[in-house]
Amino acid sequence: MIPRFWPLLLLAALALAVPAGALVVENADLTPAEVNLLFAMREYTLTYNEYADRLPGWVTGPFADEKVNLYVTSPDGVLVMGITFHEKKVVQFDAKGCPDPFVTVTADAATVEEVMVSDRPFDTFREAMQNGTATIEGDNLLGTLRTGMVRFGLWAMDLIGL
Repeated sequence: MIPRFWPLLLLAALALAVPAGALVVENADLTPAEVNLLFAMREYTLTYNEYADRLPGWVTGPFADEKVNLYVTSPDGVLVMGITFHEKKVVQFDAKGCPDPFVTVTADAATVEEVMVSDRPFDTFREAMQNGTATIEGDNLLGTLRTGMVRFGLWAMDLIGL
């Protein structure tokens, strides 16, 4: 029989066994639903990191070495995840958010899942921003300026039909 707290044990084991330079997870005292979402995002992040260098610089550049808080809303409440980027790649999750984030992204759980399973996650996120199920806001002056640059880039892509 597998104990009910096995996901937390597995998460703790993974956090301890992570090789140098790999993704790290902090603050792992999570509910089972949060653990499931965190594992799904961790798997997605591994794929994202493989392709990060292929994304347009105006998308990844503003967040290359920054901390972002992701607010995932659901009927059960709001899960806050802190995401740390280094050289355009995700290197750490903090399951309780980051202090002093550069940017805050808000999306519902369905949107987060759609982005993760999409064959074109950038376009899926862009569509979510257009229909209001995802938002991105700067948390300081520099974050506001850089997110403005990203929003302008998305607007320009829509304008020219990309």
